Amino acid sequence: MAPPEPAANLLLITFDQWRGDWGDPHNPVVVLPALQQLAAEGWSAQRCITASPHCVPARMSWITGLQPSQLGVTRNSDVSLPRDAPSVVRPLQELGWHTALIGKTHWSSHHKTGDLREHRPLLGALGFDTVEEVAGPRALRRMECALTDAWRAAGVLEAQRADLTKRYGQGRTAAAWTIRPSVLPQALYPDIWIADRGLELLDSMPSNQPWLLWISFTGPHEPFDTPAPWHGLHSNSALPLPTPKPSWIDSLPQHAELKRCADGWRELLTPEQIQACRADYADHLKLLNDQLQNILQKLNQRSDADNTAVALTSDHGDMLGDAGMLYKGTFLESAIRVPFIYRAPKRTGHNPQNLSNQALALTDLLGQILEGLPRGGALQPILRWGARQPGAVAEFANERLYVRGQRKLCLDAEGVPIWATDLAGDPSEQINVWPRGGVLHPRWQRLKSWAQRDQALRSQPGWLWRRLANP
Repeated sequence: MAPPEPAANLLLITFDQWRGDWGDPHNPVVVLPALQQLAAEGWSAQRCITASPHCVPARMSWITGLQPSQLGVTRNSDVSLPRDAPSVVRPLQELGWHTALIGKTHWSSHHKTGDLREHRPLLGALGFDTVEEVAGPRALRRMECALTDAWRAAGVLEAQRADLTKRYGQGRTAAAWTIRPSVLPQALYPDIWIADRGLELLDSMPSNQPWLLWISFTGPHEPFDTPAPWHGLHSNSALPLPTPKPSWIDSLPQHAELKRCADGWRELLTPEQIQACRADYADHLKLLNDQLQNILQKLNQRSDADNTAVALTSDHGDMLGDAGMLYKGTFLESAIRVPFIYRAPKRTGHNPQNLSNQALALTDLLGQILEGLPRGGALQPILRWGARQPGAVAEFANERLYVRGQRKLCLDAEGVPIWATDLAGDPSEQINVWPRGGVLHPRWQRLKSWAQRDQALRSQPGWLWRRLANP
């Protein structure tokens, strides 16, 4: 019998609002050498589907391993996880992993003025030995953390908060998507600051016990303020044009979330504004790629580099003008598909493979990777698990989206189909194949049957709300 594989370390790198097609290393929109090299050494799930197109439910799903409906949090909400919430990290800590996190979590409320360091006991209870949390850009107008301390020490805190208020203080106006470079010095730009602290933490990881380091960037989430020298790199680039708004969205029922979101963006954006946002987003991806390169280079200098797995993903995507919308909050591809790369420890062998056209759930993928670390972190068990999956489910508000291969079916709270698209012949989702008569083509019946069975399993009240109601 072969000896057991040594327990593996994990470097987990996550982003906020990085859409899957712009993060596809095998068909890049923007050339990102570090991302593409990591993918060449590992495995990419090219149809990775987030649990939710909103930050809070997607991120709470990451850490708990539960679906948004199981939590009872299916859109951005003013809520914090309790300390006894399920955690996919805590079991590793209990097995002897040293666990550290730098960056954004959004596992606690950011709606009121406060200091993120007050939440360290919560993150400790979830399984982290070392934590330096950073809020997203909008919450940094009111939340304190080590980054805002650095802004204050450098004399730029008031200027940065004034800039954020100018962008976001008037609600959904052009001020929020106007392109201008950050007022911050380069070293204090959130994603650069997080990367630098991540490098320090990576240096400090132990060599005599397994470890998990989670570096969680706040970008490429807006504001559209990429700093020099990345600002303007794509101002004259031939980036893809946004997809047109599908005409069928206007025919959806008034309660349909996609219709509500589209109506909220009606006639707000000009083509010139959209292209400027897309160019700034591409600039930000270049910035992030350079931070990723620095982190991977630092990892390669460690004596335990060959025993360290690397995983990379994002919480959700960004519409970037597709269908006339920015941000997230829809089940269209731009918002729900995310990049996912896993490079197993190099000692397990070079085994790059792709799961093309197979929809896999991000929360479950992360869970599989973490569960595999005590057994050595090899890729093959993940591939075997993936081959058994029926598809992926995303949840938002009272709706669920069921994805199998290239087919997508959206159900309302009662399990009634609202719309369906087939990416195989319609990649920009211009056709709603759910007929008014209510009978899908027979080739869709397997997806519909699976969706309705799964819908019944998810009908129980959310775990988190039950927990908060009965402390």
